[in-house]
Amino acid sequence: SLARLYHGYRDVMEHWDKVLPGRVTHIRYEDLVKDFPGMAPKILEKAGVPWDPAVLEFHQKKHAVNTLSTTQVRKGVYSHHLKGWKRYEEFLEPLLKRIGSRVEFKLSTSLAPSTS
Repeated sequence: SLARLYHGYRDVMEHWDKVLPGRVTHIRYEDLVKDFPGMAPKILEKAGVPWDPAVLEFHQKKHAVNTLSTTQVRKGVYSHHLKGWKRYEEFLEPLLKRIGSRVEFKLSTSLAPSTS
């Protein structure tokens, strides 16, 4: 079930955070979309990839995008759907019950926004 997959994901992430403290970089989606220009350079720096300002215009590239999210990629980064799941909340109730206390996840982004 989806709840079992979610618990498995959380178990794996908690394991690596415990075994390799500080080595896993956590990035909350909300933080990324609220400050994409500030977060993108830090993400690339952490990954050892040189910064290229074109990263911020990924959605304007003309090359093919071969994923199911092609139309989303072309829209760029946007935050207006961050709370979109709320309209389905009543239907998610059985899943939330199966997830239990792990529904509340107070993980913070482990990268400070770029100051450049």
